[in-house]
Amino acid sequence: MAQLIATLPAAIAHAIRDRLTRFAHSVVDARPAPGPPVAATIDADRHTSDADRRAAEAAHRSGDTDHRTVEQVRADVLADLLLTADPTAAPRSPQPITAVVQVVVPVLTLLGDRDGTGEPVERAGPAGRAGPAELAGRAPIDTATARHLAGSAPGWDRILTHPVTGTVLAVDRYRPSEQQRRHLRARDERCRFPGCRMPVHRCDVDHTTDAALGGATSTCNLAHLCRRHHSLKHATDWTVTQRSDGTLEWTSPTGRVHLDHPPSTVRFRASSDPPPF
Repeated sequence: MAQLIATLPAAIAHAIRDRLTRFAHSVVDARPAPGPPVAATIDADRHTSDADRRAAEAAHRSGDTDHRTVEQVRADVLADLLLTADPTAAPRSPQPITAVVQVVVPVLTLLGDRDGTGEPVERAGPAGRAGPAELAGRAPIDTATARHLAGSAPGWDRILTHPVTGTVLAVDRYRPSEQQRRHLRARDERCRFPGCRMPVHRCDVDHTTDAALGGATSTCNLAHLCRRHHSLKHATDWTVTQRSDGTLEWTSPTGRVHLDHPPSTVRFRASSDPPPF
């Protein structure tokens, strides 16, 4: 065995790994599901010839030989691409597998704003508002690479985060982020229609103010509703608004108001008492 190591720009290296991983998963997912034992299949037809029996057993054995892990398949895919692919050939697949690279870039970094520091933004000190671009979960990358990737991206998502904790507060897209979903699951616990006890894993995440009407994909404009009450909200004269503390204010067609408070009421506060140890 031997190691093949390449020193590449971070964005390209992680894109290559991502594409190889996608290829590997596609190979593993394409494996046929395990079927019934070949002996039982053949015995069901006692008129099967010896030649057909041997052919069936050989085909069954060959189908069970690929027990490679995703990591092993990824290494084999790399070898196949390097040994057989033509770097000048056009992709043959109508839907080729492409790499996905997530880059977090402060908007001032893209604009090249020096913010009065007299230094490039990637080296700005504490006085500067802009910071370095980075591969999500990996490492910082240079500003030129970040701008190139941003310029070729089909679209951007603006993400509003808490200035201290970095928690995602709102995004400029219809679907909430996984971080927002975790927050909503912990807060709601159930369908937020008054009296409904449908658990959140059987509910939809609904925009209290419809996204089509300008409602933000924000935790203060999202809540879990079961399919029944989700349809009731959109197809009947029931209306709902959401308060800043997550309380939903439902108004029935007759004008009666019903409040639904978030079930999760666990809160933490600082204590001046000495520790019990």
